[in-house]
Amino acid sequence: MWLLVIGILAVFGIAFIYSNLGMGGGILFVPLLFWLTLYGEDQVVVISLCLVVANSLTALMNHQREKLVDWKLGAILATGAIVGAIIGTEFNLATGKEIFLVIFLAVVIIVIIKMLLDWKKQKDICEIDDDRKLTKKRLILASFGTIGAGFMAGCLGLGGGVINVPILMYVLGRSTKKAAGTSFIIMIIASLVSLSVFTVGGTSIEWIYVVALAPVVFLGSFIGSRWGIKKLKCREVQLLFILVLIIAILKVGYDFIQIM
Repeated sequence: MWLLVIGILAVFGIAFIYSNLGMGGGILFVPLLFWLTLYGEDQVVVISLCLVVANSLTALMNHQREKLVDWKLGAILATGAIVGAIIGTEFNLATGKEIFLVIFLAVVIIVIIKMLLDWKKQKDICEIDDDRKLTKKRLILASFGTIGAGFMAGCLGLGGGVINVPILMYVLGRSTKKAAGTSFIIMIIASLVSLSVFTVGGTSIEWIYVVALAPVVFLGSFIGSRWGIKKLKCREVQLLFILVLIIAILKVGYDFIQIM
């Protein structure tokens, strides 16, 4: 009973926080599900993807209410995520994740350093959109970047927001909150594609956990994103995102050690 209560509170907290960051929460859902269940990696990844979709849908709705979603841009970038999701899902069933984890760690460390420097300098890149960066060349580059986000969804059960949001902010010049809102579109599509490939490949969805935890995710995401959009300032969202990236590094670093 205590395990169930702790698990539910943790799921609520993850959804509450990540719904403000353009992230699905998979970086914490996956280890939590390993702790709560006795399932193997594929089944845990599938459950995590379902929870990521639940979190992203609710947060997307609240961001749209405040006009913080660029639907056209999200649809364009989702094309890369679809390709990455298919590759990542197939890759999940094989070995050799070491190279991807090393690349992921390097990218995230660079993003953390960049965001910390901007935050320390109080460089306000995040309050308004910089349309000068929204060029055709940058869109193509960003679409290739979201392949990595899709790969994360299929390979690791993560939403990919850790890649989407920096791309939307630094490459395409979107404000922090609009980057978060738009990221949810990409994550929903990538996660659904990954789920489809897993299902076709024979991995079953353990609906008992999805049905039990999805309402908790919906509630945490709804309350969290409604509160965060109104109360959290740009630099606070940036700092929270940096802290979450550090957690991501620790998690992926641990996974890398386990593989080795």
